[in-house]
Amino acid sequence: MNINDIFGNIADEVSDVCKKVDAAEVEKLASEIDSAENIFIHGNGRSGLAGKMIAMRLMHSGYNVYVVSETTTPAFKAGDLLIILSGSGKGHSVDHMLRKVRSIGGQAALVTAADDAQIRQQFNAVLYLNASTKHNDITTIQPLGSQFDQAVHLILDGLIVYLNQLHQKGNEALKAKHFNLE
Repeated sequence: MNINDIFGNIADEVSDVCKKVDAAEVEKLASEIDSAENIFIHGNGRSGLAGKMIAMRLMHSGYNVYVVSETTTPAFKAGDLLIILSGSGKGHSVDHMLRKVRSIGGQAALVTAADDAQIRQQFNAVLYLNASTKHNDITTIQPLGSQFDQAVHLILDGLIVYLNQLHQKGNEALKAKHFNLE
């Protein structure tokens, strides 16, 4: 397979994931974002890197947003929303943070490749992506969770476009929040 075929396959794979997203789940997550006082985003590894991109664009869109574990991240409080990006939707850090959020009185959302009813019940919003991770058998030419992480980025960027259109925020409003000491 030549490089252009590889690029085409990757683009097709991620496009397929995007086309299968449940619009009601996206709208529910958008509603949770809109009603939160502050938004905290958590993801490990590459999912965490995708989360940082989403946090930046939410900030440009006027939201109070923080990345979990960064040095300038404040305390989580009631009225805040934690968005967890996790292909498996579970694990020690997910369980620990979810319990902490609940004890504080906050909201929690999950973006995951695990379509699990028990996991869904634990969150205020779940956005399921039918994407490959190291924990499932979805066919892809890409290694491990690459397809999931790419889909997280594109789909959550699409969610932000949806929010900006909903609130009639154009590029000029976002540019006003963009870093300007360069």
